[in-house]
Amino acid sequence: ESVKMFASKDAEIIMASRSIERGNQAVEEIKKDFPNANITVMELDLADRESIAKFSDSFLKKYKKLNILLNNAGIMTVPYGVTKDGLEQQTGVNHFGHFLLTSLLFDVIKNTPSSRIVNVSSIAHRGGTMNFDNLLYQDGVGYNKVKAYSRSKLENLLFTYELDRLVQKAGYDIKVLVAHPGVAKTNLGRHIKDSKMDGFIKHFQKYFSHEAKFGALPQVRACLDESAKSGDFYGPKGLMGFKGAPKLAKSNRKSKNKTLANRLWVYSEQVWDIQFEV
Repeated sequence: ESVKMFASKDAEIIMASRSIERGNQAVEEIKKDFPNANITVMELDLADRESIAKFSDSFLKKYKKLNILLNNAGIMTVPYGVTKDGLEQQTGVNHFGHFLLTSLLFDVIKNTPSSRIVNVSSIAHRGGTMNFDNLLYQDGVGYNKVKAYSRSKLENLLFTYELDRLVQKAGYDIKVLVAHPGVAKTNLGRHIKDSKMDGFIKHFQKYFSHEAKFGALPQVRACLDESAKSGDFYGPKGLMGFKGAPKLAKSNRKSKNKTLANRLWVYSEQVWDIQFEV
């Protein structure tokens, strides 16, 4: 849905997808409405360090600027499992994959005037807690799929705010923002369903959710709003942020804890054995 909105304004778009085939299918659908859409599909699996490095290398060989990096990938409430690099998969994809990708693309972003980095969090961050003694639920110890998802969405905010502080300190012409979609009708929550919950979920969605295209609006606003400030957080304006038009939102106090944010940054560097120099 975000790509469709960018395509409607004649943007040049790189759509990253785990599957080239599914990415091309999405482009075909978009071109039914926008035949001249300028979209390139590139393979990227955020659960695989090798794939992230390959994508970044390919991008940097072809492009010399990156106006907007929209870190939009995510998985939700999946059973315990690990990425190809051995990381619990929800936080591995939702945070660590984006952290590494952003670090590899940062030089081209900082050399692009008025560039933006936009991360996508969730209202679920409100239930997130950080436990650095077992951040990755080693061997499944203590794993709860809902709590793990909430943790990953809290990490998105901590990463955003720490990156924003570092970017502003360095004086770069970059805005770092974050958004959440509210409760959007997509297949993201397919793993949370069971026979006991189906009825409740359908009833909840009927009254408290909106279509995917509306869920995409906060992140698109974060990408394009000329009045946006670095560090801003956008989400739907309705009750509890569930649905509605995009507006400035508030994240919880924990997400703004500078000690937690710095500790997550250092932990993330250690996981990948890198230094993310800003």
